[in-house]
Amino acid sequence: MPISKKVLKTRRLAWEIIVRAMERDRRLSDVTAEKLSQTNFSDREKRFTIELIQGTVRMKGRLDYELKKVYNSDWEELLFKVKVLLWMGAYQLKFMHSVPPYAAVSTSVTLARRVHINTAGLVNAILRVYGNSITDEFEDKDDIDKWSEWLSHPSWLVRKWLLFWSKPEIHSLCEWNNKKPTIWFRLNTLVMNAKDRDKWLKKNEFEFGTWEHDDRFFFVDKTSHLLNSELFNEGNFSIQDPAGGLVVKLLDPQKDETIVDACAAPGGKSSFIAQIMENSGKILAFDSNMNRLRKFAKGMSRLKVDNVDAQMMDMTTAEIAKADKVLLDVPCTGTGVMSKRADLRWRRTIKSLYEMVQIQRDLLVNISQYVNKGGVIVYSTCSLEHEENWQVVNHFLQTNSDWQVESAEKFVPKEFVDGQGALYTFPPQNGIDGGFAVRLIRK
Repeated sequence: MPISKKVLKTRRLAWEIIVRAMERDRRLSDVTAEKLSQTNFSDREKRFTIELIQGTVRMKGRLDYELKKVYNSDWEELLFKVKVLLWMGAYQLKFMHSVPPYAAVSTSVTLARRVHINTAGLVNAILRVYGNSITDEFEDKDDIDKWSEWLSHPSWLVRKWLLFWSKPEIHSLCEWNNKKPTIWFRLNTLVMNAKDRDKWLKKNEFEFGTWEHDDRFFFVDKTSHLLNSELFNEGNFSIQDPAGGLVVKLLDPQKDETIVDACAAPGGKSSFIAQIMENSGKILAFDSNMNRLRKFAKGMSRLKVDNVDAQMMDMTTAEIAKADKVLLDVPCTGTGVMSKRADLRWRRTIKSLYEMVQIQRDLLVNISQYVNKGGVIVYSTCSLEHEENWQVVNHFLQTNSDWQVESAEKFVPKEFVDGQGALYTFPPQNGIDGGFAVRLIRK
């Protein structure tokens, strides 16, 4: 059956985006947004393309593991651009049940002719064999490197996790990261209340659920429809996982306070702080990147937040006025949010982990100088790594005796508090993003 141009164009664009992002080490989401904005794709075509891109990159480790079993030559010698075609074809065959097998194979073969004329037969043969051998059985149970491939996570990261967690815990985390993520929204109570939100969602035939600990956080069955709705554009809702909300609750903002958000962009936590403060007081927001600050300002405007003063500063060295409360949501490896950033696991290395740790230490040391006695820093990450969390905090406390930890139990539900008093969320256990935050008090 011939493949239409309409069907082919989504696969072609998905292939181009994956190749460009991975060859140039660019964020997959940035390249996707950039390229999709240049198309006239329908919403359905956009959703299909995004699912194919995200799913293929997310699962490329397992696809590699399986494809190597049906490829008779040296997999490492195969052209990268052809590998991407095979990942995409295999992903459609195994995970995209709405795609007929013939379409998954035929589109891959047609694209292969455009990549390199001599690869079409190879792609056809491999995918046909692969399609007939799909299984969920994992055979190499004692080989950590192959287990990592099967889990579609880099071996260095799985090996590091084995120092802290059991194999069942790691398996559950990897499977969490490999699922299509739940996108959470936060109701903006500056402009809408929960009763009106629920009424509007029901009227517009959304199925939705709220978070048991805070009904301002909710999810819907038709995410793209909500994102494209008039109410979203008018600032009634924003995207934010409940894990981010817990960090703000740990900060415990009060009306009329002046609060510093030291690494503020993209602005989810700043806007929630403003919401809790009912636009009173002042939020002094800082970030080191002007492009991120522009997006930050646009977000604040959409959400009707008007108590924020944003400036570009490098907070590892900046001097600021003393404050009573500081949110220090540091740059990190993001291992707690890998389910939502499909490419992140492949872009991180052990080197990047330790580079992050140094930045985190520098930020905490510098910011601590500008907090009044009795004041608070909430140090937070969206990382699950001990090196970025308690190791950074303990190193700081050992060299700064005028600071101590205040238990998170006073501010968030006990189920999210670890044995040392920090906020800690583990995705498979808590059903939300992973992260860490500790409340530090200056004596």
